[in-house]
Amino acid sequence: MASTAAEISTNNHSGSSRTPRVRVVKGGRYGLSKARQFARTAGTVLVIAIFFGLFASIVASQARITQLSGEIDDAKSELTNAQSYNDYLSTTMDQITNSTSVQQEAEDRLGLVKMDPSQVTYVRLENESVIERAAGTADKFFAGIKTAALSLLGSFDP
Repeated sequence: MASTAAEISTNNHSGSSRTPRVRVVKGGRYGLSKARQFARTAGTVLVIAIFFGLFASIVASQARITQLSGEIDDAKSELTNAQSYNDYLSTTMDQITNSTSVQQEAEDRLGLVKMDPSQVTYVRLENESVIERAAGTADKFFAGIKTAALSLLGSFDP
């Protein structure tokens, strides 16, 4: 037999009354007490709840990853656009500050012309007559500073 069973029969040898046969089956569904059955059901419900909790957390994590991936792609796109615009501005600035383009702008927009060397006139002064008066020590000191300043300025002339 598949399950363990014991049959007990009581026979009265008198034969006048018959007693029913009693059969006892060990194990089975009716063998568990109510507390064991509740614990088993609670354990099953707990395992299912943990499974669904893990499943929900995985789905939420994947949704957040997808959202963040979209934000990263948007940021990369903005960065690419900003770099492209920066390259454009750098190229434009290089073109504007180029000496040839500055000269062209000065001639075209402002009407300026490049100076011809024949337009430069140098004036040379011969030694000048200087009248000096007798001075005190303070005047001599300031006169020395003035002479030094004038000679320094004279050295800058071409």
